[in-house]
Amino acid sequence: MARILIIAVTALVLSSLSQAQQQLNHPPTHGALELSSFSVTVTTSSGAPAENARVELRDVVTGQLVTSGYTNASGALELPGIQPTTYLLDVTHGLSEFKEKADMRMGDRTMAVRLPGGEDSGNIESKSTVSVAQYKVPSKARNEYKKADEALHKGKKEECAQHLAKALDIYANFAEALTLRGILNLDGQNPAKAVADIESAIKADPTYGFAYIALGATYNNLSRFDDAIRTLDRGVSFSPNAWQGYFEMAKARLGKGEFQSALRQLDKAQSLVREAYPAIHLAKAHALLALKQYPDAMNELQAFLAAAPNDARSSDARQALEQMKAYVGK
Repeated sequence: MARILIIAVTALVLSSLSQAQQQLNHPPTHGALELSSFSVTVTTSSGAPAENARVELRDVVTGQLVTSGYTNASGALELPGIQPTTYLLDVTHGLSEFKEKADMRMGDRTMAVRLPGGEDSGNIESKSTVSVAQYKVPSKARNEYKKADEALHKGKKEECAQHLAKALDIYANFAEALTLRGILNLDGQNPAKAVADIESAIKADPTYGFAYIALGATYNNLSRFDDAIRTLDRGVSFSPNAWQGYFEMAKARLGKGEFQSALRQLDKAQSLVREAYPAIHLAKAHALLALKQYPDAMNELQAFLAAAPNDARSSDARQALEQMKAYVGK
């Protein structure tokens, strides 16, 4: 994958942590029926645990979402507060999907799901093959794309855009070039054009994982956090070693108030990033503050300030750090 970094990162506003987070996906009430929990275990077609599989329970008649969640590293998930009725169970992981009615009216409310074949694409990048779409790109278009990438890393965005235009004039279905143009549009505060470009990239090459990651970042920018999570889940199934996917997933979780999940995603991103990326520390501080884990939050803020003392967000970070020190009596 080309050396592209997502250049449009939504700033984390530390002051917002004091506000109550709205809870999403509450199951509807149907009278005074006794609530229970539903447990599901998801495995891939080869029998391996399917981590981060999305599990949805929908109204069997209307198809309306009732509740949802994501499996842990063991492929397991427990959904609490479930009414004893019949639902449509929908499980997605990467490109695989499983649908079946789930009757909660009697018996054991547990289920084991084995995904259909093809999902072991969760490690596609390690099996790594060049997609058919990439083989179709003419060398002249790829040379222009390389020049665009180099220009971007030098901060020359206009020059980058010019080379991308040439690349796409040569070959309009160039997924990598469309994705990079979408990222430029996002950085230029034009998310609508960003979505259009990146969706075109995915249509041109449905296996290009970084396009899904860039689209997820765009959805985060638009506060469409559920859309971001679904898109990023597919992206990391194609590009499991791309730290940006886990970082964007963490931002979506933060947006939904799912702070523990965000921390897990940030740990994953931090384990994969090759060069220091201070915003990971800032995002961790955001989550830890919300969880009232003040000493750990202070450590992350200090790490951020040490790594990026001149960052535009450093003033807010210093202020938050001083407030926490005063609060805990240090």
